[in-house]
Amino acid sequence: MLTARRRPLFFGAVLTVSAVLATVLYLTAYRPSRQSDTAAADEAVRAASSATVALLSYAPQTLDQDMERARTLMAGDFLTYYSKFTDEVVAPAVRTKGIQAAAQVVDAGLMEIRPNDAKVLLFLNQETVSRERPEPALTASSVVVSLAKVGTRWLISALDPV
Repeated sequence: MLTARRRPLFFGAVLTVSAVLATVLYLTAYRPSRQSDTAAADEAVRAASSATVALLSYAPQTLDQDMERARTLMAGDFLTYYSKFTDEVVAPAVRTKGIQAAAQVVDAGLMEIRPNDAKVLLFLNQETVSRERPEPALTASSVVVSLAKVGTRWLISALDPV
């Protein structure tokens, strides 16, 4: 049993050891910035940019290939949603109206990153033409692209307009 004189020393030692252990764990095992360096951040921004361009760029002549390529850049529920939406809405409109769209990333910025997920803010321009409107229509927009790390690849897990 601890005497009244030794009790403060014991609790002080326990607190000191706990603080040192917590600091060591944070700096070596947890700290996300150590697990998500600049190269990973750059890779996530590049992946979000190129995948989003692929999702939003298509033409009637290459629609099936465009959609299939885009599907390889997505994961999870978003892949299911995108597949259904493109099959039921986008593909019929592209084929019947001759819609052609080309997206371009104007600017991009990393919002957050962890070892297995990231969020990237993209500013986009999308140019669209169709048989009914042969003059290009330019649309500017911004989206938050959520990414999931699957193996060694960053894949889109959500795309939310802002």
